[in-house]
Amino acid sequence: MPNIDFWYVLAAVVKSAIVIFLLLTVFAFMTVIERRVLARLQGRLGPNRIGPFGSLQPVADALKMAFKEQIIPTQAFKLVYVIAPVISVVVALSAFAVIPIGNSWGGTNHPSIWDPIIGDINVGLLWILSISSLAVYGIVLGGWSSGNRYSLLGALRSAAQIISYETSLGLALSGALMWAGTLSMVGIIHEQMNSYWFIVMQPLGFLIYLIAAFAEVNRAPFDLPEAEQELTAGYLTEYSGLRWSLYQMSEYINMITVSSVATTVFLGGWSFFGLTDNIPGLSILVYVVKVALFLFFFMWVRATLPRIRYDHLMFFGWQILLPLAVLNIVFTAFCVALQWPWYVNTIFGVAAIVVVLFLIQLRGNSLGIRFEENSGKHRQHLPTSVRLAKFEAISAAPEETEEVQKQDSEAVQVS
Repeated sequence: MPNIDFWYVLAAVVKSAIVIFLLLTVFAFMTVIERRVLARLQGRLGPNRIGPFGSLQPVADALKMAFKEQIIPTQAFKLVYVIAPVISVVVALSAFAVIPIGNSWGGTNHPSIWDPIIGDINVGLLWILSISSLAVYGIVLGGWSSGNRYSLLGALRSAAQIISYETSLGLALSGALMWAGTLSMVGIIHEQMNSYWFIVMQPLGFLIYLIAAFAEVNRAPFDLPEAEQELTAGYLTEYSGLRWSLYQMSEYINMITVSSVATTVFLGGWSFFGLTDNIPGLSILVYVVKVALFLFFFMWVRATLPRIRYDHLMFFGWQILLPLAVLNIVFTAFCVALQWPWYVNTIFGVAAIVVVLFLIQLRGNSLGIRFEENSGKHRQHLPTSVRLAKFEAISAAPEETEEVQKQDSEAVQVS
């Protein structure tokens, strides 16, 4: 009779295979879903020719990538060039190993080896942070090994960006961990089931995590490593075919991972006000819906916000997010150590968000960006030095001189 260790290993292997298959399947269909969502938000149609509503577009893309020529630059370090995309995919898949996607099959208090989680370790969140930090190696090695200066610059940008925002991301999670008292992902969910979701206690930490997550996965408006107008395609410049698709795969899987971590740490994971405690199937559905909402938010932001400048990216990460994250964990430590009520932490987080938004608007006004009331709607007025009157015919602000107003009106007439 096999011992329990054999069955544990067998269950882990089977669940790993299922999770990898599901992640790869979700990645394939997320590509077409994102293209459809972006098209809808931008007034276009998107892919709708291959299969019902374009549902077979991922199959066509996979065939195209498989038969596309695999080019290796003559100046590339071939071994590293080939391995780099694989590193990104392996790291992205490995980070998902400790995320619980549902309740135990025997109920909350009856765990088994076949529960919908590959491994419930007592340092689960630390595992995710440590393994995710290795993702930068795939990007840096890919850019360096391509033998292309633009690829190298894109890779260095990515390294600086991930290091900058990973610090704030880890500190943003620390506040929730203080209230949970454990690093186990399952333990964090159970702690929220006994009290409140940590998004209520940690609104500032949740906002910092959400912003840093965009930068961690190189998504707009923080997709500077792939800044086409500056560095062609950044670290991806010399990649094509299946190797290029591996980088895209790692990006989408990382999106799922950061969305799952946000769901687990801040939104109670698969729990939903006690309705999923003894219904494992419903708990998995709740988890999928929460993660899907985050993924839709990623797509929504990509369709809405433009890419920011690199100096603004670094300024925002080091001089705004990092001090806020440190301030959040210091105040949370006081609340936990002095046993203050949880809503004190909530009030502090909301107040900090309001103050920061006010300071950002004040800084915009000092730079010459004014907001005035116009028929119940806020209308942004740029300073004349950056406004193109030919394309932006707006009424001049009262403090502008008559000479500037005359120049703007003449430019509009000429156009």
